[in-house]
Amino acid sequence: MSTSNFERVNFSPVGVNLSSRVHVEIDPRLELVQIIYFLSNSDWYRKHASPYRAGANPYNYPYLRDVLNYFGNYTNATAVRMVATMVDNSLAYDAIPEFALHLNPANFSRDMNWSDMLKLRPWLNVTLLNEFARAVAQFANETDFWRFYNEHRAFYNKTLLEFEANGRRILNVTRFEENFFGENISSWTIVPLTLIAYDGFGYHLNEGGKKRIYAFLGFDRIEGGVPRVYLSQTGITFLVHEFAHSFVNPAVDEYYYLFKPYESLYDPVREKLTRMAYPNFKVMLYETFVRAVEAYYLNVTGHPDEALDDLIKNRNLGFYFIGDVYRAYVDDYMKHRDVYKNYTDFMPELARVIEEVYNRTDGGRNLTLPITVWDFVTAANNSGVVISYGASPAEKQLAEFVFESYTAEGIRATIKPVSNLNSSDLRKNLVLVLLSNASVLSKLQENTPVFVNGTTVKSRITGKTYSGNLRVLEVIQNPWNQSALIMLVIGTDEKALKGIHAYASIWYSIRRPSGVLLEWG
Repeated sequence: MSTSNFERVNFSPVGVNLSSRVHVEIDPRLELVQIIYFLSNSDWYRKHASPYRAGANPYNYPYLRDVLNYFGNYTNATAVRMVATMVDNSLAYDAIPEFALHLNPANFSRDMNWSDMLKLRPWLNVTLLNEFARAVAQFANETDFWRFYNEHRAFYNKTLLEFEANGRRILNVTRFEENFFGENISSWTIVPLTLIAYDGFGYHLNEGGKKRIYAFLGFDRIEGGVPRVYLSQTGITFLVHEFAHSFVNPAVDEYYYLFKPYESLYDPVREKLTRMAYPNFKVMLYETFVRAVEAYYLNVTGHPDEALDDLIKNRNLGFYFIGDVYRAYVDDYMKHRDVYKNYTDFMPELARVIEEVYNRTDGGRNLTLPITVWDFVTAANNSGVVISYGASPAEKQLAEFVFESYTAEGIRATIKPVSNLNSSDLRKNLVLVLLSNASVLSKLQENTPVFVNGTTVKSRITGKTYSGNLRVLEVIQNPWNQSALIMLVIGTDEKALKGIHAYASIWYSIRRPSGVLLEWG
């Protein structure tokens, strides 16, 4: 790009102001870095960030087609080839937008030193960061990235319309966060992600005593060729979550020496949380404390049932002391704001809460965690699964649906009637689709969270009894092989087996055939 052309380029980001302090924009620095990661097609990107994970493709999402057409000849560029190395050096997930914010917003050269990133990730290689920054700037220049960005301003503006429509709701979130955490913020910036699906990230910068907070939001679906983020009254907890990290993380960092003695509490969930990219106890604390804030937000905004569901979901995901943290927020922190002027003041008390968990569970050794659908799918992915069904057409049809779903995900699966199961099959991971009169249930229901008998369903967790047309889903240990798992899908009649809702975080659920959820854990 010549100097004269460079001077004529529109360098302003596409954005809208929801207030004088709250902004939504398509940050060109992050757009550029996302494109480079997309072009790399690295293993990490395909598995954890790709738009294809959310159902996007070049046909329903023309922006993908435009990226491929415009940048397709640059897949061998230095920046693109470096992505796999950068991921290996931890430039993944939230580190991607953090890196992008350190670039010049016009020419994409390095504009800030890496000290704040090194504070969070001292193992980062500064030489590699500098080399990648130079390669990114070179890629932008060689591809004339600003031409692409400016040609897509109309698309970026469409992406922002959803946020404008939810402006009042977003402003309420910023007011809630300032009140809850006891800080006044200089600016709030929301950055929708166009080439990263599902994941969200929070970040903040301190400049001259002023705190600037960012929330980077991955999309969960494509509508009308535009990426969408769930911003309903309850769905906006996605934004609550990412904003909250900029308060919670620094507070935990400052007082981590108080929590460090309890690090063994991470051990029982190490494998589960590591799979979710939460690699240590400090990150577990970040996530637990932030997710408890989400539940508190839902409760105080008039959604107590959703708050309870949120707590149960997160407990089952592995954040098993989230209930203790939530009660500390409700019963102590928010009732004594004369004592705790801000969230950081509450850290010593939260450390005492975690100490109580440590003592109660013998440092995490005396802890029984529910087995979730997530655990079952992981086990099936690792060692395969046998899917079996009873004699009725409804049992067979639903089992075939499960079989097709698993094989489509690359899971080794076989399918057969219950009557054909042999002793070897019974020792494997099993999906059993059965009516409530199946004889095999007498063996399986000795220690299940829900007991099914004819048209009566009793929860052993809550003590409640239900009757009528019901479908029960449970994940349990295999009584024929304690190292394998069983997913039970039981219907009180054939009508109840017309569908299945196996959310990753649940241990069990009781539903009507219509899908109405009566109880879950």
